[in-house]
Amino acid sequence: MKKTKSKFLTTGILIALITLSAKAQTNVSGGIYTNTTWTLANSPYIVVDTVVVFPGVTLTIEPGTIIKFASNKRLEIRQSYLIAEGTVTDSITFTSNAAFPTAGAWEEIWLNSSHSCKFNHCNFRYSNNGLRNTTSNFDTLFIKNSKFEFNNNGISNFSSSPAIGYCKLDSSNFDYNTNYGFNSINAGVHGRLF
Repeated sequence: MKKTKSKFLTTGILIALITLSAKAQTNVSGGIYTNTTWTLANSPYIVVDTVVVFPGVTLTIEPGTIIKFASNKRLEIRQSYLIAEGTVTDSITFTSNAAFPTAGAWEEIWLNSSHSCKFNHCNFRYSNNGLRNTTSNFDTLFIKNSKFEFNNNGISNFSSSPAIGYCKLDSSNFDYNTNYGFNSINAGVHGRLF
C-alpha cells in the first residue's frame, strides 16, 4: 500500500512540474541592446515596463508567441528593426495582461524612427494605439494578414512631411476599434493599401 501511495505521489509531482513548465512566462522590461528573439517556448512575454529596442538592433518574434502588456506600457522600436512574422496556424498576438481588458489597456508599439518593421499574421488587441509613429523618419513598414481589434486606434499618426517611409498594408482587418482603424495617416507617407 505504501509503494502505491508513493507511486501516486511521484506521478502527481511529475504532472505538476510538467504543467508548470508548459506554462512558461517571461517578464521583460528595459532596453534591448543586441539582436534578440522572443520564442514560442518562452511565451507569453509580459511587458511589465516599457521595452526599448535600441538603434541598429533587431527584435524577432517567433510564430505563435504572445506578448502581453501591463497597464500603459509600450514596446518602442527606436531606429531599429522588428520582425513579427506569424503563420496562418500560429499568429503572433500583442494584447493586454489584464484579466478583463478594455480598449486602451496598454499603450502601443511605437515605431520611433524605425528602420524596417514586418508584421504578418499578427493580432493587435486592447491597445491605445496598436501601431503608432510620431516622426516621418521611418524606413519601411509591412503589415499583412493582421487583425486590429478592440483598440482605441488600430494604426495612428503615420505622417508627415518630408515623407521618407514606405508603408504596405495588405489583407488586414480593423474591427471593433473605439475611435479609428486608421488615425492620421498623412498622404506624405508613400505606400500601398490593399
